[in-house]
Amino acid sequence: MAQRHWWQDEVVYQIYPRSFQDSNHDGIGDIQGVISQLDYIQSLGITTIWLSPVYKSPMVDMGYDISDYQDIDPQFGSLTDFKELLTAANERQIKIVMDLVVNHTSDQHDWFKQALADPASPYRDFYIFKTTTDGTVPNNWRSIFGGSTWTPVPNETGTYYFHTFASEQPDLNWENPGLRRAIYDMVNWWLDLGVAGFRIDAITHLKKDLDWASLPADGSDGLVSVTKKGQNRPGIERFLSELKAETFAKYDAVTIGEAYGVPQQDLHQYIGPDGYFSMIFDFSYMNIEVENVDEWYRGRSAWTTSDLRDLLFESQQQVQAIEGYLGNVLENHDQPRVLSKLVPNVAYQTAVAAKSLATMYYFLPGVPFIYQGQELGMKNFERRHISEFNDVSSLNNYEMALRDGFSEAEALQ
Repeated sequence: MAQRHWWQDEVVYQIYPRSFQDSNHDGIGDIQGVISQLDYIQSLGITTIWLSPVYKSPMVDMGYDISDYQDIDPQFGSLTDFKELLTAANERQIKIVMDLVVNHTSDQHDWFKQALADPASPYRDFYIFKTTTDGTVPNNWRSIFGGSTWTPVPNETGTYYFHTFASEQPDLNWENPGLRRAIYDMVNWWLDLGVAGFRIDAITHLKKDLDWASLPADGSDGLVSVTKKGQNRPGIERFLSELKAETFAKYDAVTIGEAYGVPQQDLHQYIGPDGYFSMIFDFSYMNIEVENVDEWYRGRSAWTTSDLRDLLFESQQQVQAIEGYLGNVLENHDQPRVLSKLVPNVAYQTAVAAKSLATMYYFLPGVPFIYQGQELGMKNFERRHISEFNDVSSLNNYEMALRDGFSEAEALQ
């Protein structure tokens, strides 16, 4: 029987600060807004808050492009405000978990600025640069947000930098021990400050195949998904075990991995009794209605409640077999509202449906994660024009849809 940990009894509430509570009437939610709602959150029975990124950022990807790991973006408040949040939450027996984004930084991070300014800088090796003799891109990998994973370096002909996501989010080079040390020091700084742990973003992308080889295209753009050569690759175990040993294990911190696509045979390494993380999210059913995750504008898949049940049961059985733990989630900042997603008939999008879905996953083994507003049975807000979107993935998929011949109305669906 695996040892029982404190975090196995938690109920987690995800807050996306920008749209949660605005304390100063500037139209943007902030940390003081979160503080003002702690009594409400406590009344829900919440014991842990997962706070989406509040780090300093240009906000190209809504805070997942970090320009300073140890400062708060002014639109959300200050480090003083954050410390006040920690204190106020602790008074209500609520823990704070932060987002941790260590696959990449913003292109406005001082490390990357120094890497661009001087090719001989030690920060050059904090990132991934490649130079080709003929000036063409190093390979045909497609970024998660669409387009090539390579962007030309200004004033350096034939040299490119690598990014799994947007061009403004250059990937960190985890092969570099100096980079890893800088990351560990930063993580420990936050743990010393009093955060209880981290939800770890895009963690399965840290290791890339170092042959950087092209593959046959899997889309109409002539590119192939970066996940084929840059997700869950052999050798990632060295990075993840070292990250745990140098940081989380020293503090008994809770860690939730955003770990898409972990093979079943590797699950025990990730969330077994001695795994890299406390838990990972169960994403087995998260894209059940999407035909192609990389090009989700193409259409919706036909699915049944039996399909959903089978996916849920299969993942639970796999995890229980290794004495692991899952973070159970129906919606988050990357997903549609679950009522709109799993109950497509508007006539049935009722309080009964919302409670039924909540019951379904709340009573599964694992830790329940509730997204702000989910407790109210919120549904998707229907937008009528692309200008109403401020999301890099949505904007890129819209542009890809138009290029593939979809109408503007179809591309918005």
